Amino acid sequence: MEKFDAIIIGSGLGGLVSGNILSKEGLKVCVLEKNGRIGGTLQSFAKEGTIFNTGLNYTESLGKGEILYRYFNYLGLMDALKIQRLDIDSFDKISFGNDDAEYHFAQGHDYFVERLTEYFPKERENLQNYIHQMGAVCNSFPLYSLDASQTDFSVLEKQQSVSGFLKSCTSNQKLQKVLAGMSSLYAGVEDETPMYIHSLINYSFIKSAWRFVNGSSQLATLLAKGIAQNGGIVQKKSKVVALSGQENRITHVCLENGEQLQANWIISNIHPASTLKLLPDGMVRKAYNNRILSLQNSVGMFSLYLVLKKESLKQFNFNVHHFPNSNVWGTNYIEKNWPEHFMLYSPANSKAGAYANGLVVLSYMKFEELKKWQNTTRFNRPPDYYDFKNQKSEILLDAVSKKFPNIRGHIKSVYSATPLTYLDYTGTPEGSAYGIKKNAENPMLSLILPRAKTGNLLFTGQNLNMHGILGVTISAVACCQEIVGNGYLFNKIRNF
Repeated sequence: MEKFDAIIIGSGLGGLVSGNILSKEGLKVCVLEKNGRIGGTLQSFAKEGTIFNTGLNYTESLGKGEILYRYFNYLGLMDALKIQRLDIDSFDKISFGNDDAEYHFAQGHDYFVERLTEYFPKERENLQNYIHQMGAVCNSFPLYSLDASQTDFSVLEKQQSVSGFLKSCTSNQKLQKVLAGMSSLYAGVEDETPMYIHSLINYSFIKSAWRFVNGSSQLATLLAKGIAQNGGIVQKKSKVVALSGQENRITHVCLENGEQLQANWIISNIHPASTLKLLPDGMVRKAYNNRILSLQNSVGMFSLYLVLKKESLKQFNFNVHHFPNSNVWGTNYIEKNWPEHFMLYSPANSKAGAYANGLVVLSYMKFEELKKWQNTTRFNRPPDYYDFKNQKSEILLDAVSKKFPNIRGHIKSVYSATPLTYLDYTGTPEGSAYGIKKNAENPMLSLILPRAKTGNLLFTGQNLNMHGILGVTISAVACCQEIVGNGYLFNKIRNF
């Protein structure tokens, strides 16, 4: 029976970054992926020659010396990644159904303030304070600022909701809505989502915003290549069905094909609730088990992947966040009002030239709308599921057409995906877009530390405390520090 220093369950970003770090540090690593493709939400796919992303639509802070750049540089990724910076003047455009204006988010904190001051001349000081407060929160996380090796989680205990935070920054209700315009990047819930979630996303994207050219799967490929070069293994079609052990320690990882593996450390990149269900009864305390199983997941997304007619629509290098009914907190939408929001962008493709060859449109979708099909798979879903998808596609396209009246004339083909599709390919319960839901009223309830309540089990991935590509990378570093030591790993990374 082969034994490893660390076995990692799941080849999403958290699992691959963890495997890369540990193999770089000389540990014998095995990453197990249940599907035939690695990457989780890093996966890309092609339709009629057009490349689309599964979940990673754009990313943040990859400018030289910025935080994600420093992490990726440590991982040996920056020289090989194909990336494109979004428009400096306007990487995101926020708009509302009852307002003809488009509000431009510029890159660079000072420039961001300048651009929004054009729309809100009396709000300069409030906007500067908004940036300052977000920065203070972000930099209180040592792995964000790289200024100290230990995280003080007391900052989470004093959190207000993001909607409360925006109201404290300005009394201008329109500006409050504009500043919440990127809320779909964290599935913001009014009066619930903690301010630190908003801050980590907005503060980082305003520094700089980037797109992966020819798909985000390149990131998974590069990370897996690094693991292999360091002597590690990434093993596909290897579904973990049980974790066995005795007392407080996991001794065997059991695969669906009957194979058993051993490791000193087990790292789970799958949902913590799914992980605990793999353990023998009694291995973790009942109170801990019940807390994890009781946590709610964030909402999912309905996605349109639009293949465009050749040389029909000029390429553009920004994202559109539109709110047809001016409701920026659309996660709790009423079905008859759907969609309350959509995000639209054109993937970066090196072969497209001056013209866009595809569009992606995203809007929230509750899992409740799909419950009747929750026990089906992509190979056996009934016709009424596809009727549902087609109906939703038309409703969403109608909403897009009101914002962009000529859009249908550019479309060659329409493909769609629901949270069930997301569940199929990533294993995320309920097809959640951003993992476990956070609540400002009790932020410590959903706090999941890297070290689980059993001896050699660790967690990584978006279900810890930060999501998105930067948040998951930080979670992987926090996880690996439990094995190689806080100060040691921290000091290596901060030199990049």
